[in-house]
Amino acid sequence: MYKVFIYDKPVLIHNEPKKQVSYEQLNSVGDVNQIIYLLAKRNVQGVEIVASNPKKEWDELNLFFKYIIAAGGAVFNENGELLVIFRNDKWDLPKGKLEKGENIPACAIREVEEECGVEDLKIKKELPSTYHCYLSNKGNWILKRTYWYKMTSRYTGVLVPQKEEGIEKVMWFEKDKYDQIRANTYNSIKIVFDNLDSV
Repeated sequence: MYKVFIYDKPVLIHNEPKKQVSYEQLNSVGDVNQIIYLLAKRNVQGVEIVASNPKKEWDELNLFFKYIIAAGGAVFNENGELLVIFRNDKWDLPKGKLEKGENIPACAIREVEEECGVEDLKIKKELPSTYHCYLSNKGNWILKRTYWYKMTSRYTGVLVPQKEEGIEKVMWFEKDKYDQIRANTYNSIKIVFDNLDSV
């Protein structure tokens, strides 16, 4: 199954007979503008495309967007607390775009360091990637794949939010407070949370 978020709402592409009743049902990707239009409606919770060849439909959807790769981290300190940022009125995890000539794990570490002012990062495991689409400042639709990594850090210094990236706060969160983050974050970030205990 393929899953991408547009307006923070899911587009599912798969060949399973069980359908999400609350989602708009389509047999193929067709006109991507129509999918975007549907998801812009307040009463539409998601779009589900049930097709015999999901990969073909996924490739068709990809043709509409400019593809960007990003990477980020779910970082834990020695107390088991998770590093989170607050940006655009939502809790988020640090991440950013891949630079030319850079490998993806190095991008993830660099972005976490830049956005949070944290040091001594070590990658422990790769987490599932997430996909989301957004409209750029120039009016182009972007499809961003974010590679996620579970990381650790022994850093105990001051956390410094990268203000020029719109980050207002950087904090360590205890596990029993994760619900506060989940209540005000993006659906793609919830996928990362759902996979933290499985690795």
